[in-house]
Amino acid sequence: MTNLNLKTHDSNSKAPKTSLKSLPSTPLLHLVRNTLPISQEQVARLLKVSSRTVARWEKSNSGPERQEQRERLARLQEIIELGTKVYTPEGLREFFSTPLPEFGNKTAFDMFFIGDYEAVLSALAADYEGLGG
Repeated sequence: MTNLNLKTHDSNSKAPKTSLKSLPSTPLLHLVRNTLPISQEQVARLLKVSSRTVARWEKSNSGPERQEQRERLARLQEIIELGTKVYTPEGLREFFSTPLPEFGNKTAFDMFFIGDYEAVLSALAADYEGLGG
């Protein structure tokens, strides 16, 4: 289990529960960029498009149409959803940017860019289990 600002397990939490899966692509792009936080250029690298394409999606309230891009966004969405159950906002940002042994001393961001979302989900799941979740 990583040693980053973990939340304490509180089943009576009054935090609003928003299902990320219900978000359309454009708000999801903004959520991903603000939660991780990453730039349009980094989102473009993750989705394998130009930064101009990401800017156009955000400006026109559209989003990716290709299945592969939608799947990558869905994986990031899962990671954010689990990560917000485990970590404080600061702890989650630290988790994404800290080199960890379970990632071969790479960061979660590095794992995203090589396409290994499963390793990040596994690490978050292990931390969640450690909370008694």
